[in-house]
Amino acid sequence: MAKCSQCGKEMSLFERDLLTGACRQCQRIGARPASLGCGTFILIAIIVGIVTNSSFDRIEKKLSAMEQTIDALAVQVSQQSAEIRLLRAAIEESRSPMVVRPR
Repeated sequence: MAKCSQCGKEMSLFERDLLTGACRQCQRIGARPASLGCGTFILIAIIVGIVTNSSFDRIEKKLSAMEQTIDALAVQVSQQSAEIRLLRAAIEESRSPMVVRPR
């Protein structure tokens, strides 16, 4: 059971107002929604800052690992390209007809 935020009367959760927490009778009288003070907003901002900062650190670490992997892949690609050039040159040499020199 939930209690009215104004009069303290116990009621069903569905009989309370979501914003004020007041029962229908207190709503008719003019119950006002609860307001947050500056301290609460500062605390919320600090918590959000801490959570956001730790998320940025994790993202930064993952990004750094991805950059290292990309660099390693680029080195492998350049090595394979050089190997392909050598193999093409060897194939071209084997295809060219042998030149017979007169004696």
